[in-house]
Amino acid sequence: MIRLWDEDVYYARSFRIGMIGSLVIILTAFIILPKEFEVTPYSLRREVATVMEELPPELEKLAEPPPVARPQLPVATEVPEEVEATTIAPTEFTEITKKPELTEVPVVPFWKVEVKPQPEYIPQPTYPELARAAGIEGQVVVEALVDVDGKIADAKILKSSGNSALDDAALKAALQARFTPAKQRDMFVRVWVSIPFRFTLTGGR
Repeated sequence: MIRLWDEDVYYARSFRIGMIGSLVIILTAFIILPKEFEVTPYSLRREVATVMEELPPELEKLAEPPPVARPQLPVATEVPEEVEATTIAPTEFTEITKKPELTEVPVVPFWKVEVKPQPEYIPQPTYPELARAAGIEGQVVVEALVDVDGKIADAKILKSSGNSALDDAALKAALQARFTPAKQRDMFVRVWVSIPFRFTLTGGR
């Protein structure tokens, strides 16, 4: 037990002496060594000489950039003739509007459309005077293409009355008709509908 106690005392004493010695060395280094280090910039060992050579006249012309024309500032004038001379003439152009092709929006058969178009306005066709004078009556069935805005994009005779004048009058009336737009899967589509027109001398359709 006495030997173990002596060894503990020896190691503790040695540890303290080592710590004190380390602190003394560090403090001495801070005191003796300089606190700031001067950094000198790098300098060339020898000077570099720059040689300037004159360019030939041909190369000088190529090296010079072409002069840029500066825009002239507007100057106020009081002479009407000068104002008219410097006024830019109005430009006239014809606006070109392109009608969308029928193939851009799908045409769905009437029986397949989920929300079918409903007629909002079916005009009364004008009875041709020649057919009225001749006492000609008849019924015309027009097949009309209802567009996505409810207007008629195209129309054709599905069932003729046998008289061209009555057929033409029915076509003109069908093109002026309006329907509610048709929908297929929450998307507006085109659809063909049939519009019957009856021509009678009593004035009914």
